[in-house]
Amino acid sequence: MRTRMAAALAAGAALWSGCAVEDSTGSADRAAELITSESLLADVQALSADEMEGRGAGTQGEQKAAEYIRERFVEIGLDPVEGSYFQAVKLVGMKKDPEKSSLTITGKEGQPIEYTSDETLTYWSTAQKEQVKLEDAPLVFAGYGVEAPEEDWDDFKGADVAGKVLLFLNNDPPVTEEGRELFGGEARTYYGRWTYKFEQAMRKGAAGAFMIHTTPSASYGFNVVQHSGSEEHFALDLPNSGYQVDLLGWIDEPTSQRIAQAMGTDLEGLFEMGASRDFQPVDTGFRVSAEIASEIRRLETRNVMGMLEGRDPELKDETIVFSAHYDHLGTNEGVEGDDKIFNGAWDNASGTACVINLAKAFAALEPRPRRSLLFLACAAEESGSLGSRWFVTNPPFERSRLVGNFNIDMTQIFGITTDISAIGLGTNTLGDVLKDVAGKYGVTVVGDTDPNAGSFYRSDQVNFAKAGIPALFINPGENFQEPLDFDPQKYFEEHYHRVEDEIDDNWNLEGAARDMRIVFEAALEAANADPMPRWEPGNEFEEEWKALHGKE
Repeated sequence: MRTRMAAALAAGAALWSGCAVEDSTGSADRAAELITSESLLADVQALSADEMEGRGAGTQGEQKAAEYIRERFVEIGLDPVEGSYFQAVKLVGMKKDPEKSSLTITGKEGQPIEYTSDETLTYWSTAQKEQVKLEDAPLVFAGYGVEAPEEDWDDFKGADVAGKVLLFLNNDPPVTEEGRELFGGEARTYYGRWTYKFEQAMRKGAAGAFMIHTTPSASYGFNVVQHSGSEEHFALDLPNSGYQVDLLGWIDEPTSQRIAQAMGTDLEGLFEMGASRDFQPVDTGFRVSAEIASEIRRLETRNVMGMLEGRDPELKDETIVFSAHYDHLGTNEGVEGDDKIFNGAWDNASGTACVINLAKAFAALEPRPRRSLLFLACAAEESGSLGSRWFVTNPPFERSRLVGNFNIDMTQIFGITTDISAIGLGTNTLGDVLKDVAGKYGVTVVGDTDPNAGSFYRSDQVNFAKAGIPALFINPGENFQEPLDFDPQKYFEEHYHRVEDEIDDNWNLEGAARDMRIVFEAALEAANADPMPRWEPGNEFEEEWKALHGKE
């Protein structure tokens, strides 16, 4: 690893030569040079060490990680925010007791659907109750579960599904009418997110909901969700927060296929049914019975914050936020093999290291930017982006002071590319600035390279965007300067949300360092510009931005 990274330093330095905005003192050049692959690696190593125990929400390991980040912020010279480097985040934890829980899905002939818990079907409860019980609740196929007035689309057609268990398809309905693709076409909208489907179940008074999993419709393998039934689930300890449903679960493709065949069709047929405007809920003929015992606890975790106050007497009240989540999946005794720790080196010790090093660069800058900068390590992202949601819901100062967000989740770890991805590109002016800066150095900025995954809605930037705050989600590029001797996509599949997510010989953080220097310069330009960042006209979040800042 060190040999590979050392060999990349010269190439990175050559590419970057002069790749920082000049000021009269050359301070920005020197500040950008503080972002190095070695400094990034040191922070990743510390945060992903076994002693951090996978940084699970509310665990001692997560507390150790939060203390490490605070110490780094103090060392760098960041100021506390409203007197503290920590923001308490109040959570409700819910963990199923598998020994006291059971689930059966029975067909018309009284034969239960066979499944292996967590391997082919996973289930749990988010009702925030110690005990829930369902008896012969009808399993109703609800298609994509979408109600979209702007598309004149309604999958429920007034059907009463209260007390029933809904069976959902993942993604948006793939529909083209008169040459126009509905729901954003290939790019997944929030209607296509599984969180929306579970929220729909709660709104409809359903007793439960299952998601049909296929890798194409979810954009990831079943391994990503298969431990959901054995993991502790969290919600913000706020009234009506999240989705509170007695029974939730995921069903893998072969098991879903058996349900579809018992309905007289197949899985492809269910997707075809859901893609019709005429669709309405269909009783599958199956009945669901379940008893779920859950341990309920209330706990606190912490966001970690540090501030650099801007120099402009007026613009310093406007703040750009750099965010990354520092939590991961903790430990799981149910995992096969000796290694039970989900170290989360790539996801997302790497992004947290980037935020720390961006802070270090900005703290060394003289003069400071005109606007203020806040560096935020978010808790409980893996539990549903809860830390950032808490921050935006309960900011340490007036929400209108938050004018932009750069979020980093799983940065480049394989070397230098000729491109960088910014999910949200084209939606707000932050993307324009990033594109201009990168272009000066021959680096192409692309948008979402996998738009069907709906990535903009899958990390902490979404909570800023929902509040009207322009946000970009910084992702790795894909076109490497030097050929790799392994397949990055295969590496992702073999490491994402697995205990294998550790630093190894394939890592080369010179690309991450280069990308963060570009982000540094772009953020510096945005922080010094006269106008605040804004959404492009007609964007889905523009009205929230106008309301936030009192714009017409």
